[in-house]
Amino acid sequence: MREAIDAQWFDVDSVPVPVLVVPIDYPTGWHIERHVHRKAQLIYCISGVMSVETAQRHWVAPPNCSVWMPGGIEHEIHITQAARMRTLFVEPTACKNLPTWPCSLGVSSLLRELILASVIANKAPDPKDYALGTPNAHIAAVLLDQIRAMPPSELHIPMPADRRLKPICAALTADPGDRRSLKQWADDVNASDRTIERLFMQETGLTFHRWREQMRVLKSLTLLQNGRAVKNVALDLGFANPSTFIAMFRKIMGKTPGAYLKDGASLKDAD
Repeated sequence: MREAIDAQWFDVDSVPVPVLVVPIDYPTGWHIERHVHRKAQLIYCISGVMSVETAQRHWVAPPNCSVWMPGGIEHEIHITQAARMRTLFVEPTACKNLPTWPCSLGVSSLLRELILASVIANKAPDPKDYALGTPNAHIAAVLLDQIRAMPPSELHIPMPADRRLKPICAALTADPGDRRSLKQWADDVNASDRTIERLFMQETGLTFHRWREQMRVLKSLTLLQNGRAVKNVALDLGFANPSTFIAMFRKIMGKTPGAYLKDGASLKDAD
């Protein structure tokens, strides 16, 4: 399978077009190892769920969200649920007024359709097809305008660098349902709970409690996409009760889990 997937790639950095979209489908559990591109990327999947990581951040992207990755930044991708990825590559000269930092961006219905309309057949496009005044040039211009119009979202987890926080975050990421208290975690790393709380705010901008809740919500996206009941997801991930989970989910995602699932079903029906 790896040979078949690798065979679909080509040197996107060498193709002198403003925008190109490469379509590749990945199975659950696929890992795209840490790498870097000269071009910026809009990493997007029209179905499934993926996570994107840099040294400082961790994003989760369901079908209504994407991850913007400027050129020159190392990142890796984990496919947490079989994903139909449509990666958009943007020439640096076409990135005017686009974010200069990695972030999560929403994907409107129009942006999604423009991405699908720009898909190529896994081969390097002819630069002449993007000459001024051609249909591809018009689509590329509108596509970039739509990306610029998308507000950044909160679908990310800041990852600390402190040696005391890293094992805590690694353990919670591996087992989000772990209910150990801040004091218990602090004892495990030979620090006081006040020190750990201060370090979380200093390195992530979030309290320990908020970091854990946000990470749990992002972890819930894969479970919800797989059809697991909201009540069971909440309890599996360590929330005290489903209402606490629903409130946190709405705070981070801007909608309830039920509305999120409904939107996801609409996207599948549109494929």
